[in-house]
Amino acid sequence: MKGTISIALYFDLENVNEKLNLSKLLESITLNIEEDLSPIFAIKLACGDTNGIAKFREQMKDLNFNIREAPHVSQKNLKNRADLILSVEAFESLYQKSPEIDLYVFITSDTDFTVIMDKLRKYGKQVWLVTRKTDKDKKLFTSSTDEILVIEDNFLEEEQANKSIVKLEKELMSLGFDANESNKIKEVIESFEKDKWYNGALFGKKIKNIMKDFSYKGKKVNSQTKLLAHLTKANYVETRKDEKSEQFRIIA
Repeated sequence: MKGTISIALYFDLENVNEKLNLSKLLESITLNIEEDLSPIFAIKLACGDTNGIAKFREQMKDLNFNIREAPHVSQKNLKNRADLILSVEAFESLYQKSPEIDLYVFITSDTDFTVIMDKLRKYGKQVWLVTRKTDKDKKLFTSSTDEILVIEDNFLEEEQANKSIVKLEKELMSLGFDANESNKIKEVIESFEKDKWYNGALFGKKIKNIMKDFSYKGKKVNSQTKLLAHLTKANYVETRKDEKSEQFRIIA
């Protein structure tokens, strides 16, 4: 039975660009889990005012987020209580352990969340942050998280519409993968640290984690071994074998 990692996702709807693609973000989180584990998003909670909820309502509904409204404190004070509500919910999940959470992910640019992030790490939990590029290097954030992802890296695909298909995607499409499959495989390849050796099984697991029905059937390369061999000839990866497994590393 393959191992799993249980994830709690807390989305602060205030001051988040409406171009954020939540599906793409969940894939990014999945791909950044390097251990040989399958992710389970056990908690997905979003909190914000009416306007914030409206911007993401359809995306959150499709991804089964729980949504909590947090009205402004007053007409004069436009700050809402989303940070307090989400922090309390996160700490309550730590206390209740139902479900037991391994990784907490916060989508926010509010440094008030560093209080709960520090506390969760104190109790041995992994804490990731998804924040704006301009905020990712803040000392308060870097000192209270294990990993930081950038919101702008997960904008809607339309933002990329005018960019030409990259060379790697063209290479994959020439092997019979469709545009979506090629893009996802490219994302998997990009998720690995360059020049670091990995067990080949992790490559396949990451693909399955973001494309449940993926198959090599009907492709010019009908197995992962043949795909990696092709990518080796194209100078994207290197492979080697030890006594127990096939290994690969990204070189392009």
